[in-house]
Amino acid sequence: MTQGRGRPVDLTGWRKKKGVSLSEIAAATKISLRYLEAIEREKFRSLPGGAYGLGYIRQYAEAIHYDVDRLVERYRVATSEPPPPPPDKWIRRLWSRIRQLPSST
Repeated sequence: MTQGRGRPVDLTGWRKKKGVSLSEIAAATKISLRYLEAIEREKFRSLPGGAYGLGYIRQYAEAIHYDVDRLVERYRVATSEPPPPPPDKWIRRLWSRIRQLPSST
């Protein structure tokens, strides 16, 4: 895996250097071994989509003490998943829609 545009990163090596096994991660996170192996091999399309895939990526990165944001960005680039909108825009859209709802009184 590449770190942004820099040198390659070996997630398996990183995990082993931290002294964590895939079975320990699987037991702690309840993520199946096949998904953890897919993350290490950058087979991100083998993961469930949306929030589940992102959750697996985040939990894996935390378990091996790797930069969560960096791994999530790599996942998004590989799967063409857009980043979420900034919270302030999302909240404004939500409140705008709520105000448009008919009053219950």
